[in-house]
Amino acid sequence: MNKKILLPIVSGLLVVSLAGGIAGCASTTTDETDNTDSPGVIWSQQNTGVWVNGSGAVTVSPDVAILTLGVESTGISIETAQAQAAQAMNAMINSLKANGVLEKDIKTSSFYIYPVTEWVDNKSTIVGYRVSNQAEVKIREIAQTGSILDDAVRAGGNDSRVNGLYFSIDDPSAAYEQARALAIQDAKAKAEQMASVAGISLGKLIYISETSNYIPRWDYTKDAGMVSSAPEITPISSGETTVTVTVQAVYSIK
Repeated sequence: MNKKILLPIVSGLLVVSLAGGIAGCASTTTDETDNTDSPGVIWSQQNTGVWVNGSGAVTVSPDVAILTLGVESTGISIETAQAQAAQAMNAMINSLKANGVLEKDIKTSSFYIYPVTEWVDNKSTIVGYRVSNQAEVKIREIAQTGSILDDAVRAGGNDSRVNGLYFSIDDPSAAYEQARALAIQDAKAKAEQMASVAGISLGKLIYISETSNYIPRWDYTKDAGMVSSAPEITPISSGETTVTVTVQAVYSIK
């Protein structure tokens, strides 16, 4: 009689025990995979290894000057302002060409026509029109930049505008190659130093990317009303330009 009663109870205990074991396994599996909030634990494989940045810089002398200049004319009508601007701009372009600037190195960068208004009798009234014509000019004879600039401004008269001048490298590829090599060497040296201090063995390079930064040097701005009748040449100094390359590298850990 007692045996008949005990068997179901024992069986029930076995079922409960098995169910508890299954639940325990499920709980263990969850704990192993769901620890994304655990402090100090990195689960992304992309964040393993030694990550470093390296930079390289090469200083070079510019070989071209990039000049932004043009004219700004005002007239009672659009036709008057446009004709005046065209005359001044043609004079500037002819001066540039006479000084050896190639036609392919003269490129229109902007052209605007807009009204000139004044406040009359408590309302805005159009009193004329202004025409602006700007061009980007590449000067290859960099030593002649000052005289070329002065002649162009003088040719355009009081309508002349010079909005900027900077010096650049016509073909910076060689400088980039040198800077890139220095950046990679710098990254490798940093990775080796980090591995040495951390007491680990540096593995192979598994990832590398590049960010280049080449900033021209601005030197000169000349506005209208600054045209001088004196034949003095505006002093222009090209200085030096720095080409920089930054790389990010990732090395594995042995």
